[in-house]
Amino acid sequence: MIRVEIVTPKGLAFSKEVRSVNVPTVEGEIGVLERHMYLMTLLKPGLVYFNGNEKEGIAVTYGVVDVTPEKVLILTEEAYEVGEIDVGKAKEEFETAVRKLATARTMEEIREWERVKEKAQALMDIVERVK
Repeated sequence: MIRVEIVTPKGLAFSKEVRSVNVPTVEGEIGVLERHMYLMTLLKPGLVYFNGNEKEGIAVTYGVVDVTPEKVLILTEEAYEVGEIDVGKAKEEFETAVRKLATARTMEEIREWERVKEKAQALMDIVERVK
């Protein structure tokens, strides 16, 4: 078993021992088992799920993943249980980001709205994926 903790600025969102955990990273999805090698990487918006069961996962946004042989620590901006995702809000954020990207004038604006768009798209995809 390996301990998984998901922490947001609001506090501890998830803490449990599991057999395996899958985590969305900028390099792609990684699967972690007990006694995994040390690893630190960037988290991207997507679904963290446990023991191969996507239906009971936790949706996360941007952050950092720290893996040790005994523990996976996920520090994320936001975390939602799959059933708590507001699809209407995600769709609205996605549409706003697309509009803002069309009129963005600086690279900073483009990067900001690309992040909003990617997060909203990931949340909508998660809801479709676990239906």
